[in-house]
Amino acid sequence: MLGMKIGAWAMTDSMSVLTSLMDSILDCSVGVTNFMAVRKALSPASRSHRFGFGKIEPLAALAEAVFLFGVAIMILIEAVDRLRYPHPVANTEWGAWAMAGVIVLTGGLLAYQRHVIRLTGSLVVRAEAIHYTTDVVIHVGIIISLLLTGLAGMTWVDSAFALGVAVYLALNAKTILGESVGILLDRELSDAERHKIRDLALSHPEVKGVHDLRTRSAGPQIFIQLHVEMNPDLSLHDAHRYTEETIDIILAAYPSAEVQVHEEPVGMSRHRSWCGMTGPVIPGQYADATD
Repeated sequence: MLGMKIGAWAMTDSMSVLTSLMDSILDCSVGVTNFMAVRKALSPASRSHRFGFGKIEPLAALAEAVFLFGVAIMILIEAVDRLRYPHPVANTEWGAWAMAGVIVLTGGLLAYQRHVIRLTGSLVVRAEAIHYTTDVVIHVGIIISLLLTGLAGMTWVDSAFALGVAVYLALNAKTILGESVGILLDRELSDAERHKIRDLALSHPEVKGVHDLRTRSAGPQIFIQLHVEMNPDLSLHDAHRYTEETIDIILAAYPSAEVQVHEEPVGMSRHRSWCGMTGPVIPGQYADATD
């Protein structure tokens, strides 16, 4: 793809093609970074990093978002300059054919990325897939702008489209940035996932209630913590066995998760530490739909 874009830009001197070329150069450097990040994220936990290295993935995605913002600003400056001082575009048909070839290659890459996302749930690969999906739309637009420039003589379309691409890249960078920062700050899983985890725990016949459900993710790994309420007359041995069975039920649905379950007698008064505060629980305070 990079080679085809270099050839298309050399033939056309098109601002929109140059925009796509700069994006591909960025993709190559980011791809190497992401490759190293994913390999490190798969490393087993160490003595000094007991929770593993999964957060390297959102760090890499964060870097990609910053790079995208940088490219968007560079394109914006150049596009505005071209709008002020129009520049002729040559060999537009050759450029359009080159972009069509890039679309075919990008489609194959996207199909494989989506397969990997289904298998791993990798944030880095998901960020890359969002980016390449955007690329397909951009390449279609480049073809249209080249044809309008070459056939209708509308030289301003090429620069105007590049300006639109800059805005589009910035919006995608914002999406990637929000997701990666959320993971780095230990954002909870979605409400739907939390309801599912709660229902899984309650599906065990000996579990009478669930509270203090806390979740977070770090790359491909999910961390789940919750308290379950059981019959106070159970022996310690039985309570432990039922707790392990509850963990197994959750792991069946979330095989890559690390699950911690604390058992308590039904009706026992609870004290918890929450947001740096300790003391008796006030009904409804610090609670959500799944607590």
